[in-house]
Amino acid sequence: MSAQRAGLGMYPFAPLRPAFDRLWQAVRERAPWVPERLEWDVDLHAQWHDPATVVSYTCGWPLVTELADLAETGRLHVVGTFVFTVPEADGPTYRSVLVAQRPGVAAEFAGSLAAANGPDSLSGWVSLLHAVHGPGARWQGEVLFTGAHHESVRAVHEGRAEVASIDAVSLAHIRRLYPDLCTDLVEVGHGPQVGCLPVIAGAAVSAQQLAELRAAFTAAVADPALADVRTALLVEAFVARDYADYVSLRTLAPAPQ
Repeated sequence: MSAQRAGLGMYPFAPLRPAFDRLWQAVRERAPWVPERLEWDVDLHAQWHDPATVVSYTCGWPLVTELADLAETGRLHVVGTFVFTVPEADGPTYRSVLVAQRPGVAAEFAGSLAAANGPDSLSGWVSLLHAVHGPGARWQGEVLFTGAHHESVRAVHEGRAEVASIDAVSLAHIRRLYPDLCTDLVEVGHGPQVGCLPVIAGAAVSAQQLAELRAAFTAAVADPALADVRTALLVEAFVARDYADYVSLRTLAPAPQ
């Protein structure tokens, strides 16, 4: 393999990077053929499509849409996912959290101004539509696409949006790292139970190497010496998963906006 690359940038909060870097070194101790360092501040979409990517981190929705052809033809592999300690998690699945400044239930925000990180986000967009309108729906109000979950939280906090659906792990990190953004927010609903973010590998990773990656992540996350890393990342385990575990997400497909 040449020009190998690796990244775990789907929870890109700067204070978490040292913990991810330590976790990666523990993975590398068990699979020494992987790249020495994780990449940060890169184009994730380019990383996902690069066959030389050993490890990347993606969202479930791009996996079953943008990356579906690669996965279905064996040019992209799902390695597995982390099991998180947030209340919305259940094994390798979780639910997003809808937040607003006023109390209510999800359906009451139909027609409101929503903030979402992007139209390709399972937790920020697809889950929002499902929670408020049901599957196959179109958002009935205006939408502010912010580019990041923490910016969606900021938009609701500042009154520039009325509601947002936030990845539960992101929200837990935001509450801990940036509490001022959350002081006036209330939970008004949840998205559907879906698979946690998949860790993926590119076409150049062989079946044997895929098995080694799964074993390396599982053992590294369970390492007693990394208890503080697990605490920082809100992680309790890593489990192997396949592309087939995510295909059912397509049933949540919204109508074109």
